[in-house]
Amino acid sequence: MIETRAVPLLLCLVIAASIDTLAASKYAITQDPQAVAVAQAAFTAMGGAQAIAGYQDSLASGTVTISAGGNPVSYPITKSKGLRETRVELQMPKGTNVRIVNQGQGAILRPDGSVKTLYSNNTFYEHVNHVPLLSVLAEYANGNVNLLYKGVQQVQGQPEDVIEVDFVPNLANGQTFASMSRALFFVNQVTRLVDKTQSTPFYEGDTKNTFTEEVYFTDYRSVNGLMLPFHQTVFTDGKLDSDITFTSVTLNVGLLDSEFAIPQAR
Repeated sequence: MIETRAVPLLLCLVIAASIDTLAASKYAITQDPQAVAVAQAAFTAMGGAQAIAGYQDSLASGTVTISAGGNPVSYPITKSKGLRETRVELQMPKGTNVRIVNQGQGAILRPDGSVKTLYSNNTFYEHVNHVPLLSVLAEYANGNVNLLYKGVQQVQGQPEDVIEVDFVPNLANGQTFASMSRALFFVNQVTRLVDKTQSTPFYEGDTKNTFTEEVYFTDYRSVNGLMLPFHQTVFTDGKLDSDITFTSVTLNVGLLDSEFAIPQAR
């Protein structure tokens, strides 16, 4: 027999479940045919299904110049595994920062051994963003992204088809997920490569305020059939943030799952 004091809790659970069901029934994925065509063209130009099938993991090295300091910093290791596991090891003057994101959860391991848990509002949709083919664009046909055509804009003098891509892992909170993960992809009308992305992540730990992040991709090269931009420039709210140059990228090196384990606070 259910105790009387348990009834309110049970009712709350039933109401919450009903709300989730109602929200899911009201929200539906939108895939505009024109946006789908642009996404398909970009996906194919950057290597397509064959490149995805031949990819397991990647190891990249290079340098990043951070605007605030103005000096190049060694960026020796950027690792990825699958579509949603990344590890970036950045050598700073005080030691190496290690940033790991795995299936939507992330943390930074600082040189002193302390751990900073990353804000899940920014990581739940994170893919291998430094490789446009392995970004959320790779999931355009999987039914968990909105695709909307946003017209034509110029990027460095080139006409670009602009599509909005929203990652929606759960329809119960579809509108919220879509608004937080919203990103624009600028696809060159001639090459069909992604020349730029634009998103509005939250400031770390801030549930209300966002900033605009723009990433420009150039110097595409084919690595095992996968088109990779070896030069990437990042702007934050219109100001130069960092400039990244990869000197080498190797695929399928046999990275261990343990390298992508989220570090835990001590």
